[in-house]
Amino acid sequence: MLTLTLFLSCSCVLLDATSVSTVSAVSVPAELVGTWLAEDIGGGGVIDDLQSTLAINDDGTYSGFAGCNSYTGTFNLKGSEIVFGPAGATRKMCVPAVMGQETKFFRALRSGLSWKVEDTTLVLTKADSNLAVRLAAHSR
Repeated sequence: MLTLTLFLSCSCVLLDATSVSTVSAVSVPAELVGTWLAEDIGGGGVIDDLQSTLAINDDGTYSGFAGCNSYTGTFNLKGSEIVFGPAGATRKMCVPAVMGQETKFFRALRSGLSWKVEDTTLVLTKADSNLAVRLAAHSR
């Protein structure tokens, strides 16, 4: 019974193992590495007190909390372009507004993005120069 309870209480994680690749630690700029908190997604703001985070690691992995679910994946860099690979994420359900922001957050990270760090802000822009996500340096 305990085994069944533990099995049922675990969140499912989906990960496409064929897309896993790594980035050399020496090729990830230091200013990009860290945990970032979403302040704006696609020009529509974010829900107050809902923390969607993005942790970028120097080993080519990223992870965070999208608002309802935790996630992880790998990324590639090509100059000022960052390409996030598919994310493995837990599969919890939350209230519709939270799920809506989480969906926007994941969609914003799907396409090839340009990145730049301005002071303590990471700005990710789409190919058409529109804002994908603006994030602030985050410390717990």
